[in-house]
Amino acid sequence: MILVQNEYFAVTEIDQKLFIHVFSSGFSIRDFQIILEKYPRIAITKFLALKEALESPVNEKVEFGKLKSMLTLSILADYLEAKLTINLDQETFGMTKDRIREETLSLLSDNKIVYGILYDVINKELRPNKEIVIAKGTLPKTGDDASIVYLEPPEMKPSINEDGSTNYYDMNLFAYVKKGDWLGEKVFATPGEQGMNIKGEVLPGKPGKDKVLRFDQTSVLCTEKGNKMILSAKYDGALEVKQGKIGVADHLVIEGNIGPETGNIDFEGFVTIKGTVEDGFSVTAGKDISILGNMGMGSVQTICSKYGNIYIKGGISGKGKSIVTAGKSVFVKYANACCIKAKEGIHIGFYALDTQLEADTILVQAKNGRTIGGTIMAKTKVCLRMVGNIYEKETYIHVEGFDRRAIKKQLDELLSAYKELLTKAEQNERELKIYEIKLNQFGRIKSDEDYLSYQKIHQDIIDKIYLLEEERQELIKILSSKGEGEVTIYEKAFPRTFLQIKSLQKRIKEVTSGTFYAQDNQLMFN
Repeated sequence: MILVQNEYFAVTEIDQKLFIHVFSSGFSIRDFQIILEKYPRIAITKFLALKEALESPVNEKVEFGKLKSMLTLSILADYLEAKLTINLDQETFGMTKDRIREETLSLLSDNKIVYGILYDVINKELRPNKEIVIAKGTLPKTGDDASIVYLEPPEMKPSINEDGSTNYYDMNLFAYVKKGDWLGEKVFATPGEQGMNIKGEVLPGKPGKDKVLRFDQTSVLCTEKGNKMILSAKYDGALEVKQGKIGVADHLVIEGNIGPETGNIDFEGFVTIKGTVEDGFSVTAGKDISILGNMGMGSVQTICSKYGNIYIKGGISGKGKSIVTAGKSVFVKYANACCIKAKEGIHIGFYALDTQLEADTILVQAKNGRTIGGTIMAKTKVCLRMVGNIYEKETYIHVEGFDRRAIKKQLDELLSAYKELLTKAEQNERELKIYEIKLNQFGRIKSDEDYLSYQKIHQDIIDKIYLLEEERQELIKILSSKGEGEVTIYEKAFPRTFLQIKSLQKRIKEVTSGTFYAQDNQLMFN
């Protein structure tokens, strides 16, 4: 069948193959573009053969292409979309619209496309030589991820007074909860919505990511209600978050003072004393201690929190006898003639007078805060407002210091271990998900020993991640100090203030303010 014929050549079709017979030269390959526009069904598959035939006629038929179908249907590999191209010129298309619509529907049927057919497009929007979407599937929708919210413990930081000054000694260490109080909740992940491809096959929706509620099962009740898991306190106590798990710890509340009526206190949980501690008496607790009386304490024996913080609202005048020790930090209004030791930090609101202070960091930063006499021993940082007095009372400040390179190396190793554990946790979580799907089919997920074993392994990994996070924060805190040990004087250090950072010593001979720090085995100042 002859498709095209002119004074230069004839194009014929035999079994869908196209041949050109060139009679005379003079028709360039560029001019052939006009032929393609007029006959859109011509597809060139052998460009060089066509070019040579036009430039050097050999008086024989040369195969150069193929005849395209009137309609070309392209289907995406995932069967989510089908596109139609009409290989006709505008004139022919205009004369055959009805036939094209019928053949389009027939072509869809032959390819078993039954869903998402865009009939309005087929009836009204078809155009020649343009790829047009005529069928479109529906993508499945991923469900919403699970969401978790917990009751937030109070933030241990000074508050701001109405006049704009900072209150360094009026604060809450922990939150009190009663039996049945809300502690947190998880909204379940949603299953997602199914989709469908153009062949009518269902595409399952992907559920949102699940999250694990972390709580202490001995003190927290978990109940399912609608689309939520709700946490509540099993008994009265103090809110506690340990290694990322929320719980309720035993809480002892003393309405008045610690004295002859109560005797000494020794309690493993949290302790709140609404009054004060009288001379000669002691308080020992496993966790945080809050002494809320406005009246300061005198010569108490010991105030000791083994693993927590201590907050003394009214301050302490120890007469050289009182010892305060904390597994974490101490917050006190003032300290006079006593000994305070903390593993983490000591925060003093007004003044420290003739007091021995030992901690990782020691801060007396409030407006008019003073440190007069005594000994201050820190591991990494000391920040004071005013040190000594005009009478040149001897005050000793010693910062043990640290090896910054060693701490950075330790931090790098920790981060490497942290990433490794995260990878293990993600892998284990995927395995648990697959295992859950299989077990749910048999209705025995809650009792399957292997599943419970996998779950325990996952919880152990998460626990280790939380421990590493706590350690990371401690290392970051150390590296926040300037140099390899820092002493900052915000306003004045009077003469006869003695500084030592690592093995580097300095005696203040005139009123000084600024920051001293150890670097490259030298005592720097700015």
